[in-house]
Amino acid sequence: MGNNYSEISKKIQETGRKLLSEGKVERIIGFGRGEFTGQITPIFVTESERAEELLFTPECDMMLAKYLLDYKGSKTGIVAKPCDTRAITVYLAEELIKREEVYIIGINDCEGLEENDACDECGVRNPVVADEEIGKPRSEDVDAEIEDDLEGMSSEERFEYFQKEFARCIRCYACREACFVCACDECFVDSNQPQWVGNSIGKRDNFTFHLMRVMHMAGRCINCGACEQACPEGINMRALTKHLYRVAKEVYQFEPGLDPEEKTLFATYKLNDSEQGFLD
Repeated sequence: MGNNYSEISKKIQETGRKLLSEGKVERIIGFGRGEFTGQITPIFVTESERAEELLFTPECDMMLAKYLLDYKGSKTGIVAKPCDTRAITVYLAEELIKREEVYIIGINDCEGLEENDACDECGVRNPVVADEEIGKPRSEDVDAEIEDDLEGMSSEERFEYFQKEFARCIRCYACREACFVCACDECFVDSNQPQWVGNSIGKRDNFTFHLMRVMHMAGRCINCGACEQACPEGINMRALTKHLYRVAKEVYQFEPGLDPEEKTLFATYKLNDSEQGFLD
C-alpha cells in the first residue's frame, strides 16, 4: 500500500470517533486486535471512546461486508477495503441492504493482503462506492489477469482434480461463513426437506456441496479469496470460482460488484445472450 498503515489507522479512528459522537451511525464495523490473542479480528465499536481500537494492517484479510446483513434497519459504518466495497455493491444491486443505512469508509490504494493470492489477480485497488475515502487513491489502473487453473483441462482431468481436492474437505463450512455471497437464511446443506446433500465427509457429499455452492456464486463472486483464506485444509476452491468469474467477464462482459445500479448476471436475460456454458 502506498499509504502509511499507522496514518490510515489514525484517520479511521478519527472518522469513527466523529461518526459515533455525532450520532450519524450506531456502530462501526472494522478491524482491531483481539483482547486475548492480539490477532487482527473484526470488531464492533458502538462508543466514540472506543474508536481508538480501530486499526488497519496487511492482516485485515476478513471480509466485513457480510456483517451488514445483521444490522438491517439501523445506520452502520463500515471500514471497507476495495473488495469489501465490491461485496457491498453486490448487496445493493440485489437489494439485500439499503444504501442510506450504510456509511462506507473506503480504503484507497490497496496493494493486497498477506497470503491471499486472489489479491494478485485484482484490478480494483480503490473503493467502487464510499461515503468517505481514506488514503491517497491510486491514479493508474492495475493490469491484473486471472490465472484460470481449469484452462486447458479436459472434463475428465477436471473431475479427477476436484475429486482429489474435495476429498480433503472436513465439512466445517468455514468457506461458507467467510463468503459474502453465502447469505441465504437457510443453506441448502442444512435443509432436511428436501435433503439436497448428506452430512457425511465422503467424496459424493463433499463434491455435491462444493459444486452446488459454487453455482450459486456464478456472476456474483468477486474473486476475493475469502473462502481459501478460511479453509483449514487449503483446498483450491478458487479454481472453480475464478473460472466462473473469468467466463462471466469474457463471454458476458460482466464483472460483479462494480455498479450498484447494475443487476447481477443471472438477474437479467437478453435474447442475444451467449449460450456458452460456464463449465464448457
